[in-house]
Amino acid sequence: MDSDAAIEEIKRRADLAAIVQQYVPLQHSGRRLKARCPFHQEKTPSFFVDPQAGFFKCFGCGVGGDVFTFLMKIEGLTFPEAAARLANQLGLPWRAAPADKARLERRRGQYSALEIAAEHFRRNLQSPRGAAAREYLEQRGLRPETLETYGLGLALDDWEDLARHLSRQGVPAAVAREAGLIRARQSASGHYDVFRHRIMFPITDASGRVLGFGGRTLDPEESAKYLNSPDTPVFKKGRHVYGLPQARQAMTASNLVVLVEGYTDVLALHQAGFEQVVAALGTALTEDHVRLLSRYVETVVMCYDADAAGKAAALRSLEVFERAGVDAQVITLPPGLDPDELVRSHGLEGWEQCLTTRQSLAEYELDMTFARYHNQGANGLARAATRAVDVLLKIEQRPRRDALLRRAAELWGARDPAAIGAMQRALMLELRRRMPRPSRTRPRQALDEDLILQSLAQQSDPIPPGRRQLERELLSMALQEQPCAEALFRQVQVEDFGLLEHRLLAQALFQGLQRDSFAPQEIVDHLPEGGVRSIGVELLLAPLNEVSEKDIDLAAAKLRSYRGPAGLQPVYEIPQGDELEPADSAPEEENFEALRARLTQRMAQGEISRDDPDYRRYLQLVQRTRGRGDYDFWFPPGQARRLQQSEGQATSDEPERS
Repeated sequence: MDSDAAIEEIKRRADLAAIVQQYVPLQHSGRRLKARCPFHQEKTPSFFVDPQAGFFKCFGCGVGGDVFTFLMKIEGLTFPEAAARLANQLGLPWRAAPADKARLERRRGQYSALEIAAEHFRRNLQSPRGAAAREYLEQRGLRPETLETYGLGLALDDWEDLARHLSRQGVPAAVAREAGLIRARQSASGHYDVFRHRIMFPITDASGRVLGFGGRTLDPEESAKYLNSPDTPVFKKGRHVYGLPQARQAMTASNLVVLVEGYTDVLALHQAGFEQVVAALGTALTEDHVRLLSRYVETVVMCYDADAAGKAAALRSLEVFERAGVDAQVITLPPGLDPDELVRSHGLEGWEQCLTTRQSLAEYELDMTFARYHNQGANGLARAATRAVDVLLKIEQRPRRDALLRRAAELWGARDPAAIGAMQRALMLELRRRMPRPSRTRPRQALDEDLILQSLAQQSDPIPPGRRQLERELLSMALQEQPCAEALFRQVQVEDFGLLEHRLLAQALFQGLQRDSFAPQEIVDHLPEGGVRSIGVELLLAPLNEVSEKDIDLAAAKLRSYRGPAGLQPVYEIPQGDELEPADSAPEEENFEALRARLTQRMAQGEISRDDPDYRRYLQLVQRTRGRGDYDFWFPPGQARRLQQSEGQATSDEPERS
């Protein structure tokens, strides 16, 4: 099977909804599925999946595509890597290009080595040599079924136990080293195990695939109590959490997750009946951590130890959560207890009671600030006020910031309620003084290539918004079912669509009707990469009510009304023939409008870069006209005016053209 045929077979057989479901919970919305987008933070679902068509689209951030696109973006894979993974899951052959084959084989080998190691550790724990480790875990209150659920194992007190096993299983030493399982000896030949005499906790991705390990020492003399796998090509501590597959269902149901510090904290809470819990991996909380958790929940509750290190870790996290737009809360545990000890001594009821005391992370930071300075007199209160403003400056939403300011004033004036109003005014003045002010002047700009590329991507013919929307609705109707498409093209022609991307899509639909079977998803899938394909995916997945032939008749009649000398006529010609690709060459001598037309068409098909000769020529022509200040002939209205203002050119008080 050649690569093109393999790609088509993967698309046909891959269950996009099931794959997406591994990363984000989906809900039914008509014949489609929806969720909060896994690629940006949002509270209202705008991410849609059409299992029948095999496409996804987020109407919030604009990301969309097929099963390959989803895996590439969610996992950071190249296309060959995504294709190889899907083919392997489906039991299909896949031949990567020679340049990608070595990388694919290396990553596949690392995953295999990690799975072999995890199984070996599990067997060690159940073997006679694992008796002491099992006794230790039993003393910690962990039951056998919990150990099985999380796949716990044992690294023996042996320098080469795993290295020998991997060698017997045919795993090359270089692959095992890259996977972070063994290290090369420096004073002699051979290798030794990274993990020895430790309880082993497999770290997995959302689908349960082993990426690395955390190891808890059984040696009381060992200085490093916990040891994690190093960062490898398949594992980055700053991107993953422990226990995600086991917690995912409960997280989705409760819309909440508790983030704890230790592996055994996760196991103890899960065993007690509180399953929506995961652990960080011994590293500072990152935006990748928060982004990962926000795919499943809107609220993250941090439960760090009550010691100084735990408090400091919580306080460092506020800005990370604020940037990600995630609701962050904090649990304060009783002194001297971690979640594992709390649930063992007070049961699930004690834990849930503690959970009710949670507060926002910003409130927690304000409380810690005033607790630190409240006994240091007037100077201490002044320092507390300064630190309080530090916290307030991290909060972007003004209503939340105002509420926190009032709380800070109440804390500051706790001993003198009459002073609360004065404290609030003082904090407000300091906050206003320190908040960054938007600049009133804009620096002179050089010719902005990004702005030019953006202007090229927009259609220069004055198509009113109403007509654009009408064209979108008609194309969306036609993409639903074959009778809708046939009814449309009985009444209108491809040339009736004014926007270039709409005309390209209309032509593809019209050509699709000439074939034996009408398959809208295949039509969209074969559109050129770029603007026209993006619009095709969006319209294919757009929510649409039941369409009647009368609906199409009315809309088609309205579109036909744009025909004629008085109406808006399409500016650009669609390439002739079956292919939608533009011509490879162009005449050397042509006017500016023709050059812009060709560039706009190629932009719609995703073919323009800054190094393109046509684009460089266009840029030169634009550059020559800058001295006249005549931007309107190449910038859309409004952009021309803004650019004139940015360069200090005089402008009239007339309103911008629309």
